[in-house]
Amino acid sequence: MHRVNFVKQVLQISIVIFFLFLFSTICSAAKITDTANSRQWATIDGFRSAKFGFNESSIFRAIKKDFQINKKAVSRGKNSSEKTTFLMIDVKDLFVGSGPSKVVYIFGFKSKKLIQVKVVWGRPAQKKPDVEKIVSVATQLSNYFSQKIYQKNGFVSHKKISEGIILVFQGRDKKGRTARLLLSNPKNKDDKAGENITLTLAYIEKPEDPDVFKIKDGDF
Repeated sequence: MHRVNFVKQVLQISIVIFFLFLFSTICSAAKITDTANSRQWATIDGFRSAKFGFNESSIFRAIKKDFQINKKAVSRGKNSSEKTTFLMIDVKDLFVGSGPSKVVYIFGFKSKKLIQVKVVWGRPAQKKPDVEKIVSVATQLSNYFSQKIYQKNGFVSHKKISEGIILVFQGRDKKGRTARLLLSNPKNKDDKAGENITLTLAYIEKPEDPDVFKIKDGDF
């Protein structure tokens, strides 16, 4: 029993070290990019060949072009509360060493057009996430996004939202379209340290007014 508790403590300490490493790396990157004169404004218009406003047929073609994945290997589903639909694929490596991930293309409730793309590492993309690799991916993506210029309004870097949840990065382009990188490491008594860690990258067309189902005044 003592040995089990000791192992848990070591794992928890390792998680803390990883998060501290993440913070220090992001801070260093921010200092470098703040002094750079060659940075350009970010353009957030979707993900790779999939652009906001595309319909499902266009997204299937984008998936084929970007990942060589056929239509049969694409999962389709619905969000019961937002009344949106989505297409989802599994990708082994979005970039070198990034590991397994799920890419989710979300279509608006009314428009039926692409309004958001999410990329998820850790849970639920993996049964046993590699904590060190997930944190490394978060650091690499933060450094990548920090190379561009974003609106001051809504810009966030390595902000602790709550216990175990860190908003690693958030930035808006000139049109208000947003890139958001969230690292979540929920801790429960029965969970091993880091086994439920999740890194979510979201590209959002209209974060302030998403095309989702809403109950309006007077509907009740």
